[in-house]
Amino acid sequence: MDLAPIGAHCSLPSCHKLDLLPILCHCDQQFCKDHIFPDTHHCPVDPSKALRDASPALQTLQRCAFASCNKPSLDAFVGDSAGNEGRTSALCQRCNLGYCASHRDASQHTCPVSEPISAPKNEVAHALLVKHFPSAVATSSNGSASTPTRKVPNDPKKLAQLQKVELMKMRHRALPADPKDKPGSIGVDQRLHVKVSWEGDREAAAEKVFWFRKTVSTGKAIDLLSRHFNVRTTAVCL
Repeated sequence: MDLAPIGAHCSLPSCHKLDLLPILCHCDQQFCKDHIFPDTHHCPVDPSKALRDASPALQTLQRCAFASCNKPSLDAFVGDSAGNEGRTSALCQRCNLGYCASHRDASQHTCPVSEPISAPKNEVAHALLVKHFPSAVATSSNGSASTPTRKVPNDPKKLAQLQKVELMKMRHRALPADPKDKPGSIGVDQRLHVKVSWEGDREAAAEKVFWFRKTVSTGKAIDLLSRHFNVRTTAVCL
């Protein structure tokens, strides 16, 4: 009795290894796990075209924040799922951006944000003090020095990296100002990102981040922002 063939040989001529779980590439050829990436087998299919032809669910996945990487970030697979409270975040603990498995470590994406200060070791004791002696803890907190603000680096290279990270954060936080626009309906290079705050009669300004199509007119942009902040356009001053 002949057994049915299992697996397939890697399509890369220099490899041709029998893989029990071959992976089908966009070029309709099967490769082993070591040569499935387009750059390892000189894939003739344009990666951007393959992404456009992919399913809508794949297109809306948040991409790796590393500049030259187009893989989905690890956090994208759980970030939009329902009931994800209490999950372990896959974001970088320093810059709070999403990366793929290859660039998740801070050293792999040259994270410009310094390592955060570790939490106090006596958190349990501090919690007990807050519970039983709130006034003493409040007095101690008021007497301590305020937390210093982040120092802007003087090195132009580090400053450029920091500004790049802030721009990436802004892009990830931004919501479409026009409710008709969807996250995957227009490319990032065709968007205009803005930070907007409206104080009005409130004590603290509420800052929000939006993106517009670059072709939007000024009047329409103001109307859309007015709706988000629940203000009349007659009260908006440029």
